[in-house]
Amino acid sequence: MGARALSLSLLLAVPAVLAGSQSFKNMAPESFTANAQVLSRAGGAASVIGIQIDRYTADGDHGEIVNALKGGDHAAFLEALHRAPVVGSVTIGQRSTPIRWARERREGGSRRIGIVTESPLFFAGAGAADAKPTAGYDLGVLEFTVDTVGLGRGTMAGAAKVKAGGPTGIEIDEYSGKKITLVSVTRKIPDKPTARD
Repeated sequence: MGARALSLSLLLAVPAVLAGSQSFKNMAPESFTANAQVLSRAGGAASVIGIQIDRYTADGDHGEIVNALKGGDHAAFLEALHRAPVVGSVTIGQRSTPIRWARERREGGSRRIGIVTESPLFFAGAGAADAKPTAGYDLGVLEFTVDTVGLGRGTMAGAAKVKAGGPTGIEIDEYSGKKITLVSVTRKIPDKPTARD
C-alpha cells in the first residue's frame, strides 16, 4: 500500500470543526470486532482485531497532536501523542496496544472513526531475509465507517510512519506495503444490566 494508504482526514481536521461535528450523543465506551485481510502478490492472511474505545480524544489533546504533526517535527508529534491519555486499546491475539488518539465524525447516517495506537500493531514481512528496517514505523492506524446498526468496513496500517504533506494533507507510509482491509467491522451490542429484585 505505501504512502497515503489512509487519508485519516479526521486527524488533520480543525479541532473546533470536529468538536461541533461530535456534538451528537457520544457512543463511548464502545467496542468493535474487525476482520482484517492482508493481500499481497504472494498470497494473503486474515486476522480478527478487537477495538475498545473507552472515550474519544478531547479537543485539547487533539489540538496538541494536530499542531505537532503540522509542525513537521516527528519527534514532537510522537511526544504529543504519547502525552495524550490512553483512550482505549486494540487487541490482536493476546497482545493489546493502547490507543492514544480516537475521534469520530458523522457522515450522513454513518459514523467515521479514526484511531492511532501508541506503538505498531504488527510488522508484516519483518521476518524476511531482505526485510527493510522497522525504525520510524512507530504507530498503528485504523480508519473505518459504521452505519446506524454498527456494521461497516475500513482500512488499517499495522505499522506506519505519519507525517504532514501530500494532496490529502497527511501521508501514511505503511511498513508492509501490502493492502490491509478491514473487510468487516461490527459494533458489539453492550450487555443489558441485569435486573435486581
